[in-house]
Amino acid sequence: MKYEKYLIKKGKLDLLSSLKALDKELLNEKFKEFGVNNVYELKDYILNDFEFCLDLSKDDDFTKMYFERLMNHENSEWMSAYGEDVESLLVFIYNNGNYYSYYIPTEIKQIINKLLGYITPEAKFNLESAANTPIIKDLNGLLETLTVSDLKNIGNFLNVNRLSHKTKKELVKIVYNSLVDKDKLTDLIERFIDKEFDLLKDLIKNKGTIQDNNISMEIYHFLYITGLVFIFRRENKFYISMTDDVYNVVKNIDFDKIQKIVDENTKVYNLVKAMIELYGVVSSSSLNYYYSLYYGDVNELDAPNNALLFCDRVDDIGIIHMEHNIYFVHKILLYQDLKQILDEVISRQKSIKRKPIKLEELLKYSNYNYYEQTEAKNKFKKYLKKKNIPSDIIEVIIKIISDMYRLGNEYVGATIEMLQDYGVEITEKNLQEILNYLMEIYNNSRIWVNNGWTPIEMRKEYK
Repeated sequence: MKYEKYLIKKGKLDLLSSLKALDKELLNEKFKEFGVNNVYELKDYILNDFEFCLDLSKDDDFTKMYFERLMNHENSEWMSAYGEDVESLLVFIYNNGNYYSYYIPTEIKQIINKLLGYITPEAKFNLESAANTPIIKDLNGLLETLTVSDLKNIGNFLNVNRLSHKTKKELVKIVYNSLVDKDKLTDLIERFIDKEFDLLKDLIKNKGTIQDNNISMEIYHFLYITGLVFIFRRENKFYISMTDDVYNVVKNIDFDKIQKIVDENTKVYNLVKAMIELYGVVSSSSLNYYYSLYYGDVNELDAPNNALLFCDRVDDIGIIHMEHNIYFVHKILLYQDLKQILDEVISRQKSIKRKPIKLEELLKYSNYNYYEQTEAKNKFKKYLKKKNIPSDIIEVIIKIISDMYRLGNEYVGATIEMLQDYGVEITEKNLQEILNYLMEIYNNSRIWVNNGWTPIEMRKEYK
């Protein structure tokens, strides 16, 4: 392994302890490289420099995707960190049994979370908070533990007006009355999508409490921010629970009448999510067209209004109004000049007339852990093996290339640089051969901006 000298024994996860675990000779080299005198100054330098550099590129979509992948693959067999991350001491590598893994020091994670808005599963669960959360089955008692801001947020989701300038005591009373109002809760549940609805039904079946150590934060999140449920931990077990007050109201709601609405919400949710992932933006006037591609024509469909049911609660989707039209926009675009890109992106959508691949297939590409095996990738694996690149490194290389190319952005220079970082020798003699392998992988990759079709399939279509 190229970075063998950086290996440490994994112990405490803070940056200072991690630095102290490095080889002393390497540590002295880093003192000279970064112009510091001791490990404490080195820690401060790393944190300040990383925060400054990340702040400059925080609005870059690819920066966000890279750090999301870096966080997701921490402590796994996938070495998603680049060589620069190891050399800059942003990650630390260790022997994890049969393979090498890396972890990200706590302070570096905090900077990533703060600047990029990424919330790790650990942070989402908020372990310490969950451990100390009292098991309050009384709604009024639970609301008393919330902040004024939390109470106002719940009120907004329940469509309660005139929450400004209210004392906490007044807000507790208003939110309490709303959360035990059957009509308001019914209206709220009619905004659910399928997985959230299933979780609510499971809670009702289990008298308001479920023990689950693998809670999906994506599913749990909306129920939590609307005040319907809370999470707590006891003896390393996590529980999702409802207060008795809310449970007694919800159990009397007729779920069968709501199921059809939830099914329709889910269809439109998946549709807009897929379009956002494909293009970054979709207009409300285009939704009916795309709905018909995936689901067929439906009489009296009001897709934009259905979309509005969930867009105001999805973290990565914003809504803007321009020229009497609604656009659903990936929030990364809100930091750019929208007028220069909206027409181009929308025209790109309409230029692809071919029916997209099945929606459930397309949605796979919204998961950055998604990986699809192809013959082109296998050929390049064989080539790398002949060049004596270790098998575990080959798998990492192919995964990184897959992530880059399925976004529809072929950065040859970045790929070549990445290959060199992982020990692949690039010379004038083998450069064209390697480029041929890379082009074959790209041409056979299913790409978002092609509605999931490969470049080869698209060329055949246009011919």
